[in-house]
Amino acid sequence: MAVVREISTVASITMPVEEQWAIRRCRYAPEEGGEGRVCIATGMHGDEMMGQLIVYGIASRILKNPEYLHGTVDIYPMLNPQGLDISERMVPASTRLDMNRVFPGSPDGTALEYMCHLVMQDMLGADLVLDIHTSTQNKSELYEVRIGARDAQRLIDKAQALCPQVIWIYPDSSAFNVSLASSLCEAGTDAMILEADERRRRPQEIAAPVVEGIFCKLAQMGLWTGPARPLPQEAIPVVRSKENICRVTCQYPGVYVPEDLIGTRVEEGQVLGTVIDALHGEVRERVKAPCSGLMFSQRSYSAVYPGTLIARLRKEQA
Repeated sequence: MAVVREISTVASITMPVEEQWAIRRCRYAPEEGGEGRVCIATGMHGDEMMGQLIVYGIASRILKNPEYLHGTVDIYPMLNPQGLDISERMVPASTRLDMNRVFPGSPDGTALEYMCHLVMQDMLGADLVLDIHTSTQNKSELYEVRIGARDAQRLIDKAQALCPQVIWIYPDSSAFNVSLASSLCEAGTDAMILEADERRRRPQEIAAPVVEGIFCKLAQMGLWTGPARPLPQEAIPVVRSKENICRVTCQYPGVYVPEDLIGTRVEEGQVLGTVIDALHGEVRERVKAPCSGLMFSQRSYSAVYPGTLIARLRKEQA
């Protein structure tokens, strides 16, 4: 059975200096029709590159094994293409706004609000929307699925099939509530954020488990009948920001030299890294874990200042 690949423009506006901001979608669907639709978006923040490799892995597997696809997969690889071109997080216009703080947008608003509105309209009604992000500069993350607290009861079981290392339930906040995922959920379309690492020395190793997790989800939904990772047999750790998250910060300025502990269990009092003073050749601080738990976010080798976030730990329950 063949797969039909259709590329279309879902949103477009003219920008200064005769540039065009166009958001394009590539649709993969079985030639003889099928049921179910999943949207996979990435490239909203131009400094996050890992999503490109992830959606490439999804598309290439579909094209190599078209007989296994039994539903529609829509891929939006570059929501912020100008930002991606110059590795700029924000939309590189005069306002320099974060696109993921403007949803659901407006048909009569600014250019950015208009583009966000068209993206929303194109995704509404899908069975699931996955918005792929990657860790910011100087920070490493486990493969996470993030869902809002308002929708957690409905989505947490559905997130398990994506085979993440952590499920993070975000508290309701003004910032999160205007994200693409939250706005889609509010409008009745299930949506989740996938967070992957951004370490580029081993990009294939970072992308592979995310791609496998997405195909596991597609298989669970009946859209894919080819090889896929088995469903997890054990419960995936859940992080609830207000209940069991521990933020670790440093107290002194300098250069932070981390221990490689991402994805491991650390003990209370264990040294997570060292803040050094290169000018005087001294150790300014040994940053220690204030509790025992899973380290799911870790700062990499970089300059730090008092209060800089060093790590996030999932506290162990007493």
